[in-house]
Amino acid sequence: MKTMVNILIILATIYLLICAVLFYYQDKLIFFPMQSQDDLYDSVSQNEISFSHGKELRHGWNVKVNESESKTVIYFGGNAQDVVYLNFEAESFKIHQLIAVNHPGYGKSTGTPSQISLYDAALQAYDWSIEQYKLNPDDIIVMGRSLGSSVATYLAANREIKGLVLITPFDSIENIAASQYKYFPVKYLMKHAFPTVDYISQVQVPTLMLAAENDEIIAHENLQKLKQNANGNNRLIQYPNVGHNSIQEHKNYYPDINRFLDSL
Repeated sequence: MKTMVNILIILATIYLLICAVLFYYQDKLIFFPMQSQDDLYDSVSQNEISFSHGKELRHGWNVKVNESESKTVIYFGGNAQDVVYLNFEAESFKIHQLIAVNHPGYGKSTGTPSQISLYDAALQAYDWSIEQYKLNPDDIIVMGRSLGSSVATYLAANREIKGLVLITPFDSIENIAASQYKYFPVKYLMKHAFPTVDYISQVQVPTLMLAAENDEIIAHENLQKLKQNANGNNRLIQYPNVGHNSIQEHKNYYPDINRFLDSL
């Protein structure tokens, strides 16, 4: 009996240690901040923008695309994406300009990434853009990819915009983690749940969701739960033969986004 008790104590200790590791190291499992790339940044320095919020710096780019168009896209990247690459992607959209600001701790944006800091930074980027460029909310489309889709949804639920584009979106990181760590109390361990599903129901504007059928990160049920909670004015498109990080390679990716932009 004593041996059995000792074994149970050891197993319980191991279990609690794993819980502690998941709690304290979850930031490293969620956020993969990219550092600034000097040569690449220098090549598009003419598009650089920055503004201060308290003691922190928000850094990104404003890419002018077509003067004859009226729409502005405000873009938020994924958990391992430096939005500097939107300098080259922006020309594929039928828009006037694209504003992309790196998350706190990403690129030259300072601060520490967290659910709170990313959500707050999104509101800051919107408010600054409205004031800086004298934008009409009826001309603003918010776009977010992967982790940025949760940020974009939060912004859309809290600010006036014209439309929302979510690329490889999910219901919540908490639900994704719960399916991966089934035997652990994920709900009580998560500091950064990113509950997109809680905010999508508050979004009233037209919403386009683009997903990859071969997504190796976002499970089908995580996508469907998000769609089920979205307003009636939404459309989900799933592309075959592409994955989470290659969805933009599908031939209909940019045409579908531009058709959505034209419809607004």
